[in-house]
Amino acid sequence: MRLGGLIFVLLCVPQLVLADVSDEKLWQHRNLGKAFYENAATQYEAVGEFKAALDLAPDSARERVNYGLALLRAGQEDKGIVELEKAQQQDATIPHTWFNLGIAYKRKSLYNKAIVQLEGFLGLVPVEPVAHYNLGVLYKLEKKNELAVSHFEDAARLDQNLAGPHFQLATAYRQAKKMTESKLAMATFRRIKAEQAGSMVPEDLEWSFYSEIYETIDPQNAQTTAPPIPFNFAIRSLASGILGQTVLDVNGDGVPDVLAWSEEWVHLFTSGNTKKECGLESLKDVSYIEAGDFDNDGTVDLCVGIGAGVALYRNVDGIFEAYDSALPQRVFNSAVWLDYDHDYDVDLFLLGKASVLFRNNGKAGFSDLTSTFPFVEGEASSGVQFDLVADTQGMDLAVTYVERSGVLYRDLLAGKYQAQDLTTLMVTQLTAFDFNHDGWTDLAGTQKNGVTLLVNDQKGGLVPVDAPKNTKGPLLFADIANRAVSEMVVGNTVFYNRGLSVFESVEMFDDISAVLEIASGDFNDDGKVDLSVIDEKGGLTILDNVTVSQNWLKVGLEGVKNLVLAPAAEVEVKVGIRYQKKTYRGRPLLFGLGDASQAEAVRITWPNGLIQNETKQATGQVAMYKEAQRLSGSCPMIFTWNGSEFEFITDVLGVAPLGASAGDGTYFPVDNDEYVQIAGESLVAKDGKYQIRITEELREIAYLDAISLIAVAHPVGTDIFTNDKFKGAPFPEFRLFGVHERKYPISAVDHDGRDVLTRLTQQDQVYPDAFLRDHAGAAELHHLDLDFGDVAADGQAVLILSGWVDWADGSTFLGVSQEDPDGLVFPYLQVKNDDGEWQTVIEDMGLPAGKPKIISVDLSGKFLTRSREVRIVTSLCVYWDEIFIGEDPNQPQTELVHLTPQSARLKFRGFSEVVIHPERKQPEYFIYGQKRPMKAWNWNPTPGMYTRFGDVQMPLTKADDLMVVMGSGDEIELAFDAAGLPDLPDGWRRDFLLMVDGWAKDGDANTAFSQTVLPLPYHAMPQYPYELPHAFPRDGIHQRYYEAYQTRPALQFIRPLNEGMRSVSVGVGSQ
Repeated sequence: MRLGGLIFVLLCVPQLVLADVSDEKLWQHRNLGKAFYENAATQYEAVGEFKAALDLAPDSARERVNYGLALLRAGQEDKGIVELEKAQQQDATIPHTWFNLGIAYKRKSLYNKAIVQLEGFLGLVPVEPVAHYNLGVLYKLEKKNELAVSHFEDAARLDQNLAGPHFQLATAYRQAKKMTESKLAMATFRRIKAEQAGSMVPEDLEWSFYSEIYETIDPQNAQTTAPPIPFNFAIRSLASGILGQTVLDVNGDGVPDVLAWSEEWVHLFTSGNTKKECGLESLKDVSYIEAGDFDNDGTVDLCVGIGAGVALYRNVDGIFEAYDSALPQRVFNSAVWLDYDHDYDVDLFLLGKASVLFRNNGKAGFSDLTSTFPFVEGEASSGVQFDLVADTQGMDLAVTYVERSGVLYRDLLAGKYQAQDLTTLMVTQLTAFDFNHDGWTDLAGTQKNGVTLLVNDQKGGLVPVDAPKNTKGPLLFADIANRAVSEMVVGNTVFYNRGLSVFESVEMFDDISAVLEIASGDFNDDGKVDLSVIDEKGGLTILDNVTVSQNWLKVGLEGVKNLVLAPAAEVEVKVGIRYQKKTYRGRPLLFGLGDASQAEAVRITWPNGLIQNETKQATGQVAMYKEAQRLSGSCPMIFTWNGSEFEFITDVLGVAPLGASAGDGTYFPVDNDEYVQIAGESLVAKDGKYQIRITEELREIAYLDAISLIAVAHPVGTDIFTNDKFKGAPFPEFRLFGVHERKYPISAVDHDGRDVLTRLTQQDQVYPDAFLRDHAGAAELHHLDLDFGDVAADGQAVLILSGWVDWADGSTFLGVSQEDPDGLVFPYLQVKNDDGEWQTVIEDMGLPAGKPKIISVDLSGKFLTRSREVRIVTSLCVYWDEIFIGEDPNQPQTELVHLTPQSARLKFRGFSEVVIHPERKQPEYFIYGQKRPMKAWNWNPTPGMYTRFGDVQMPLTKADDLMVVMGSGDEIELAFDAAGLPDLPDGWRRDFLLMVDGWAKDGDANTAFSQTVLPLPYHAMPQYPYELPHAFPRDGIHQRYYEAYQTRPALQFIRPLNEGMRSVSVGVGSQ
């Protein structure tokens, strides 16, 4: 236990029974305030809720502390400091005031005051490693190196999983000429960073438990001694001779159905009641049925074990039809649907004596990928999707075996797994569920001698705890009385959840003989969980729950970019001081809410890691949540001062998508420099300087090596265009084109013969957009046919195209490549040949690299006849705006002046408001002048070390691999000297090019090293990812740069919904 055990228990143990609260309004403001505090877009609302709580209890130190914390998080630091100082005077025993004032003073460079606060904090909590770390930093700044090293060593000792202290120690030891100790500390730092890879909760060395809302929770309420609530069920028989069942939602009405089978038939009982035709009635010798939507149409399909083989069935309007899948025809024990490669379709694991993996290739069917998966030897019996580490994108697979212990297959992302023995898992049936309500999924199973409970220790391990013995039958967890706590049902016995992993036998279904199978679902749709039971005689019985229960909420999900049924999404619900987390399995989840009138917070973590928060959800309803629109692309944004405001120009480095998957096992090559065109009207000098802002608005990392501004003077009447665009190697060389007269097409039709000419003759954001596409960024193969009449008689021409692309992410590229070996088709250009047929003359014509840009395509020598017809073909979501031809592709008359930054400052800014088109037929538009609250987004920055804030002018002057590493919410303020530019000749004007050299890496699961800042890119790398012996330069210059600049741990915007409950449940429950 990282903190002093007494303090942590007193403050953090989760309550499973809501204490009597006399002032319901006060609790409502507390809970809503905490939900808003943790919601990236509602920090200001949190201030209002906690102020309302303080108004109701003005003498409460607790309310004043939380009001002060909310002010800090909303960016109102001075007000927050005042409130925390008042709270400290009111009650000096609350550690939160000392810690947060220490961090706040440190950020204001009030180092002596920060030291006093953090020393005071350690007087209350002497073993908090983050406080020791920050004191070390402060003493280092005060040149008190011995004290600094002492605190860094304490931090490293108190939490061996913190990387930051070891980095500081490596530097300190090196400066003290202790080279052996320095090398050891740096090796430890790198090992820990490697172990942290993949975590979506990065190391934040200015955060501790005491950064979060102060909650005085009595640990005695964590375990209830109240008499158990009587559980009552009405029993009704459905069928006899039953061998097995599965619960699913066949017709998509949100009410679960029961699919049951005997030796001779399969029957569907809709809503656990009415027998209905399903297309499977004649199936015999069924051993298992596993539901999963393998065609992603929003209805469940089936994998059925039949005799000595396996078959798939598609759901067509509630009737299951055979699907030709060519699966192996031998006996397996069970099946698991799991999107193991994160490409937005579920893949199939068949578990048995020789387990197999069949990858879902979409319309191309399934292919055997068993050889790529690290199956251990032995007969596998069952498996379940499981997340060992909370708040990550990993989809682990836990598997039980017949004659050996279980195995956890850890998801390393990009379709790679690692087998990890679970020596304590010797069970025949397996369930993954957060049964101690701490936000980390646990494992439970049954064996001959009783139940096995494995509690997630939140450190990558599973710890056995005491469990009921001498119990028989299958196991599940269900909140029978809607008290926001799930009981454990084993066979025909209900075990009351006392909290902290303690279960007590209280009820038996005396009318049910030994149970062979059990499943749960609200079959009669009354807001209470019912049970479906198969007894030892083959009787199928529904136990309708008639327990006197409390309030409830059902949560249904609909994926948009994620799978429609959202399998493996996580749903968290917080009400009062109760917390629940469940994994979505394609049908609505039922959450008991006790006597609460609403759920204050509902958080959805979609399978791709993005987070969606909802608040104030009424009870007694099915709340359906559709996946919110998300930003696309992976690039920093550019804003320029235009004389009145900072104007959004476009994004940059779309040409350099670092580690982005191009398909099955391949990655896009990257062109590390881009020239962004800026009209003279959009960049106006202010106080003799050109002001430019580069912001990181997305879920990505930007690596910026060099930035320069090129002033392009040219005659009025000549439009200047650059050669830059996204395309494969060889990458475009720097070149300018000049156009004196724009020659527009005389006709333009799309692939369906629609006239689109008026959409292509001006930049007006009206595009030919009638092609079919999906939300992931994949389109049908479509084209534009353009006829330019009799232009460019000598065959010399340049095609100028403005437009933008709604990028597909790497996982989409992977999924499409599995379905079609050609994958997504990048734009290519055709002209008419002598036979009047279309012939490809440019295989890779390029496209705008993200948000609206203008590209040039040299057509000189490309026309094969006198025809000036051009066809552009692609299956990407490219939206063309204005297209015309210039008849002189030669170098235009220009004068170029290159400017390096006069100043460059990296800071945390937050996030611009953004406009997103609901059908994604317009590019996102960012509004610099409207900023969201400080930590306002739907993801956390990628874990790792970023460039420290402050002056970054030196690293940006030239391309030398001394780069600025930016994370989500960061901004670079750039200024270029305008005074030195020469006067313009009469009849000339000046436009600009912003040259940015660098890379951008997004957080997609199939992007190489998407969950870490490292490894850093560099110009001489053969590719990314690169492997030894290739490495980032390690000479003295680069090493000193790294130690001096790359020192800022990732910020964290979104905290766990159950913060303050996470670190005690294992220790307490296992004592």
